[in-house]
Amino acid sequence: MVTNCVGCHSSTTNQTIISLGGNRIPIVYNTVAPDYNTPGPTNALAGGNFYWVRSGGGDDRMGHNVYGISAADSRLTVAPGYTTLACDGCHKTFAFDQESVNGVAVHSACQFCHIRTFHHVDNNIYRFLTAMDYRTDSYFSLMVLYVKGVEDPDWEQTTSSTKHNYYQGTTVAYNGGHAVAEHSITQFCAGCHGQFHGNGMGTSSPWIRHPADIALPSTGEYSGYDPVNNYSIEAPVAWLDPANPSRAGVVVMCLSCHRAHGSPYPSMLRWDYNTMVAGGGGSGGCFTCHTQKK
Repeated sequence: MVTNCVGCHSSTTNQTIISLGGNRIPIVYNTVAPDYNTPGPTNALAGGNFYWVRSGGGDDRMGHNVYGISAADSRLTVAPGYTTLACDGCHKTFAFDQESVNGVAVHSACQFCHIRTFHHVDNNIYRFLTAMDYRTDSYFSLMVLYVKGVEDPDWEQTTSSTKHNYYQGTTVAYNGGHAVAEHSITQFCAGCHGQFHGNGMGTSSPWIRHPADIALPSTGEYSGYDPVNNYSIEAPVAWLDPANPSRAGVVVMCLSCHRAHGSPYPSMLRWDYNTMVAGGGGSGGCFTCHTQKK
C-alpha cells in the first residue's frame, strides 16, 4: 500500500474523482488516459493530470516531472527560468527523493509545492500552497505567505462560465516569487521559474517574456474578452479580489496558458500551440485574449 500523496491521489482507471468512505478524492495521476476539456467523471481536473508525463510512456514536455510519478526530465536538469536566488532543495527540480526539507518531513515530491496539507479544513489557503521563510529556514506563519483563491467544489471536473476556480492575482511589482507576499498563484510559480517574472519578464511592452501578474487591458484587442460575463475555461484569469471579481481586477497569470500538473500539449499548455496561427481565422487559446490576431 502506498500511503503518500501519490498513493491516494492516483487511480488505475480514468475516473478523476474517487469516492471512498464518504470522502471525495481528487485524482491527479491516472494510469489510464483521462479526458481533457470534456466535463464529466473522467475529465482531467483543474491542474491537468500527470498521465501525460508519467514514467514508462509519458512525455517530459507535457508536465512537471515529480518523483514517484515520473523520472527526471531527459533534457532539463533545472526548472525552466530557474534562478539561483531560489534554494536548490526544492526549487531546482521535483524529480528526486528528499526525505525532509529543513527538518520538516516530506513524504512525496508533491509536497515541494503542497507543503502543508489541511484535509477537510476550510481556510484561506488555496490548494495547500504555502511558502517557506528563506531567511530563517523555517516555515512562515500561515497567516503571512500562502496562495489565495476560491476553489470550485469539484475541482473543475465540470465547468461553465460561472462555475470554476477563482485565482488570486496581483499587479504589485515583484522580482521572483519565493515569498508569495501578495498571495498570487503566479508569484508562487515564480519560486522556481523566477526568470519568467519581474526583471526577467520586463516591465512594459515589448515584453521579454509573456507578462504574468499584469492587468489584462480592457481596450483594443483585449476588449473582446470579458471574464466577468463570459469566462473562458480554456484561458482562465486571476483576480485582484477573487471573492468579488470585476473587469477592472482581471489579471493574466501563469495558469492562463499552462496546467500546473500536466496536459496533452508541450510546455503543459492548455491548448495546442501549433493551431494558434495568426490571421488564420482560429479561435480559443491565445485568441481568447488576443482577439485581433485571429
